Amino acid sequence: MYSSRTNQAIIYQSFNASFVTALLGPRRVGKSTLVSEFARQSEEQAWAFFNMDKLTKRDAIKQRGLASIIEEQTHRKLGSQPKIWIAIDEAQKCPLLFEQIKVIYDQYKHQDAVKFILTGSGSLDLHQLSAETLAGRIELFYLQEFNLRETVTLQNQLTLPNVSSLDLIINGQDNQLTQVVEACSPFRRELNHGLEEQLLWGGLPEVLKLQETAHRLRYLSYYLQTYLEKDIRAITTINDLNLYQKLIEIIAEQTGSLRQDKRIIDALACSRDTLKKYRGYLAATLIYQEIYPFINNPLQRLVKSPKAYLLNNGLISYLTGIHDFKTLQSSGMIGHRLENWFLKELNIALTRSSQHSKIYYWRTAAGAEVDFIIHKKPVILPFEVTVSKQIQTNKLSNLRHFMQANPQASKGFYIYMGEFKIDDNIYFIPAWLIC
Repeated sequence: MYSSRTNQAIIYQSFNASFVTALLGPRRVGKSTLVSEFARQSEEQAWAFFNMDKLTKRDAIKQRGLASIIEEQTHRKLGSQPKIWIAIDEAQKCPLLFEQIKVIYDQYKHQDAVKFILTGSGSLDLHQLSAETLAGRIELFYLQEFNLRETVTLQNQLTLPNVSSLDLIINGQDNQLTQVVEACSPFRRELNHGLEEQLLWGGLPEVLKLQETAHRLRYLSYYLQTYLEKDIRAITTINDLNLYQKLIEIIAEQTGSLRQDKRIIDALACSRDTLKKYRGYLAATLIYQEIYPFINNPLQRLVKSPKAYLLNNGLISYLTGIHDFKTLQSSGMIGHRLENWFLKELNIALTRSSQHSKIYYWRTAAGAEVDFIIHKKPVILPFEVTVSKQIQTNKLSNLRHFMQANPQASKGFYIYMGEFKIDDNIYFIPAWLIC
């Protein structure tokens, strides 16, 4: 049964537009499923589907050309009406495709006779290829693993209220948050359980559908191996696959912490250039993200190293061996898992915003820290994220300190396990309400 995605509406808008659409995201987050559902809803159209993971398809494109293969599969001539829809999975694995797509698109764009939808799990290659050949012709969207709302919907077959607390905060409508509390409170039990699932297992749809811990761990083992064998082994500049995997394991242990290059270099016995290159591929394949410090005042003494996140909590559970909630609570790592989950929620919510924004963190040399800062000019939105049910004085003090130092941050947001309340321009929001 298909489960609707939070950002489905804006992605479908792009599918219906005349531009080429590229949908990027890590492996197995549901890119092809989303495209297939769109095609099912418009099955009266002529569709051609290609998967560039398959060598035979790449060879066919090289030998016979994309245009002729499209016409063979659809039994239609390009340029005929109604238009032909072409979905190409793992498009970045066939670079010569992009010049052919450009030629076909340019030839028929004024007739609205062809629509290309590309999906891929490699951000770097798709960005480079599209920038070189499809500039001005392509829209890029990102699909992440399931968030809390999608997880609860999938596992409980529930329809949650169609309102997002993060959307209200990001769009300056936080005065409506009380209404979200009232609307979502009947689902509090399911949302809390879904949050535990997110902290332990992340949001890969196929993992969330499995019931047994052993089955989930086995799936994640295969997932990591497939990622290494298919996505990474194909990169000619990756000389040591074992070292690359060890880097993933180290990042899993240190997720949410400041990046510590020297310690990692010593542990891997590699050069700084190798570390930089391998970390770049982790980011390019969309499983890793770095958050840089927010520096609004160059005179402040601030920590300037980025924080590093392996984005899938399920992979972290598999790689660290901590995949039981009680063990996680006592391990001291649950705070970083909560940050990791909240970062994903921010990424997904910001995709829905038309205004440019960036995510940062803030930490002084004295140790005062705010976990996430959204800079959406001219507004600054600070978020403190903690697993505590009680309001912690030091964390609240840090949040107020940041707000005093940055007048554009007129409101602060304290995400925790307690109850919703508002006190002196700070919103205390239970984590389950971030849905």
